[in-house]
Amino acid sequence: MSSLKQTLLDINNAYIFFCASIYLGMFWSLHFFWFPNYPDTLTIDNYYNAIIPQTTLATEFFFITIPIMAIAIVIMLITEWRTHLRWVPLAWIPGLLAPVVIQQVFIENINTQFSEGVTDPAVLQELLQEWMFFNDIRWIILTIMWLITMYFFIAKAKPWYRKKTETPHEAP
Repeated sequence: MSSLKQTLLDINNAYIFFCASIYLGMFWSLHFFWFPNYPDTLTIDNYYNAIIPQTTLATEFFFITIPIMAIAIVIMLITEWRTHLRWVPLAWIPGLLAPVVIQQVFIENINTQFSEGVTDPAVLQELLQEWMFFNDIRWIILTIMWLITMYFFIAKAKPWYRKKTETPHEAP
């Protein structure tokens, strides 16, 4: 493989890790720093500004990054198909789809209710619990996917892996 092609492939795979890291950071922050306080601190008077602007910005951001990530995963799958690491992009297919489906099927409805305005404190608490639950499912999935992606880069860096994938004319 030419050095330019390898560099482009490295950038492609790094983009997957970049997105996985953003996902990881966002969901770990939600889980450990915001969610524990939401039930006690959010009221019908203040929940909107604590959730909706951030959720809207995140949706806009991931609306751009996720399709690019999907393309990068397909490229990774094609280039890793004949290697022992082809399971990494194969794992990313459900690993990326599941959080998106959870967002669209479950969370989006809750976000709509939040956006339209919740006036009953009991309903707010119920929606918060559901919203946090579904986001915690995504947190678990995306943590696993980050670990898988980290394994990919660690394995690629190991001398035993490089020796398995080098052809005689590519050896240093």
